Amino acid sequence: MTFTHPHVIPFPGRASAPAESPVSVMVLAVDPHQAQQLAFDVQATGAPCRIVHTIDAALQALAQQSSDVCLVGQLSTGESAAGLASQISQRGWSTQLVCLLPAPASDLPTYLPAAAGVELLASPYTPLMLTHAISAAMQRAKLHGENRRLRRQLINRNLRDMVGHSPAMQVLRQQVQQAAEAAGGVLLLGEPGTGVDVVAQAIHDSSRRAHRPFIKIDCSVLSAEVLEEELCGLVEQTPHGAPIRQPGRLELADGGTLLLDHANCIALPLQRRLTQMIHEGRFDHPQNNERVRFDVRIVLSAHVDLDDLMERGLFRRELYAEVGAGRIELPTLRSRKEDIGLLTEHFLRRVAAREGRPPRSITLEALRLLQDYSWSGNVRELENLIERTCALDWGTKLTASMIEPWLARPTDEDDSEGVAGLTLAEMERKLIEATFVRFAGNREKTAKALQIGIRTLSGKLRDYGYPPRGGPGSNLKPWRPEADADLPAVIELPAVETKAA
Repeated sequence: MTFTHPHVIPFPGRASAPAESPVSVMVLAVDPHQAQQLAFDVQATGAPCRIVHTIDAALQALAQQSSDVCLVGQLSTGESAAGLASQISQRGWSTQLVCLLPAPASDLPTYLPAAAGVELLASPYTPLMLTHAISAAMQRAKLHGENRRLRRQLINRNLRDMVGHSPAMQVLRQQVQQAAEAAGGVLLLGEPGTGVDVVAQAIHDSSRRAHRPFIKIDCSVLSAEVLEEELCGLVEQTPHGAPIRQPGRLELADGGTLLLDHANCIALPLQRRLTQMIHEGRFDHPQNNERVRFDVRIVLSAHVDLDDLMERGLFRRELYAEVGAGRIELPTLRSRKEDIGLLTEHFLRRVAAREGRPPRSITLEALRLLQDYSWSGNVRELENLIERTCALDWGTKLTASMIEPWLARPTDEDDSEGVAGLTLAEMERKLIEATFVRFAGNREKTAKALQIGIRTLSGKLRDYGYPPRGGPGSNLKPWRPEADADLPAVIELPAVETKAA
């Protein structure tokens, strides 16, 4: 994309993938003469070769430069090919082993790896046998490397919504990958708007459960009885009197992941039963006592300090112990402001894809404005700001003047204290009236910014005392009852003369 304005930020492009290391063979043998002979035979096949004499030296050499094949000859006392294969597997390397068998074949050594796929080369061997063994091992190494590359691509795709290169985000990605590979539950802690749903989805998509369902329950909007029914299901009667059991979320998510958002809102008795269900992997249905088994990863999330709740006896320690081993704390946007530029680009591209048009750019002044703002609503607040700004303007770039109205700050401490004491209806009225004034009485823009219908907005304004749409003074000033005090109670009209018939 070419920018004609120097004050517009061109976002950087994606870095190209690094080149792969050349294919090579490593010869491991304690006997120098045997090592030299094996290296000479390998070089005769046209493959580059290097020599090491101990397993420790082999591991150090592989750490510096990878090799597709390791040709193993006679080893030192106490060393085994099985130990080398285990070390290579733990490090995640693609190196494959070709083990030279001593003659006679009946004296097969016990150091050979038990894992399938290891090439065995009988001694004495012909050049053709050596070529075939190395070729087969190379093919397996390439297949292993391709699997690793595809897995990295899958993980990167699963983490595509976790935007940012700050140290906090790098730590979060590592924690997500570790949690995905583990089998236990996960506890996500963070302020509202930090992206609990995104992290939970990334853990699910990066795990072996990715092909199974991912289900979310918001515990803050359900009572204890309704939440238990959602988890365990219901038993209903058909018109003929036959019972039919409707499966709950634990059964529907079998093999997958279940996210319980706002877990701190779960009633204490249900917390105790939930702990037992997670620990045993089963539950007895509360209506018919049927025993139901499930295999579900439970992810709990909370936006409050659970340690404080446990001290006050409002959250069970046994439930925390059941999932607390996988605790992940999500960083706030205030702690990673260097990611605001990438997040803005991400949201602009998302809006552009939804609108079917090229993505907008953002000016340097507007970006500095975003970076200087204290994001109490975190990433969600930034996303809402970008979407509402783009909804009100169809230009090609975002400027500071377009963004600044959405970054309203309290004028003094009294204002902030007054907002904290308002009721929900009063806060709604304050937001609607402030937005209405911001757009100079334009009801279409106000409704679009608030993401409500024009009729809903007109009804709200009418309740607040504003004249009907299109009437005198309907733009800004609301009607006040005291304004009618100056009007006469009865308006006398002049008499009209009529003609006699």
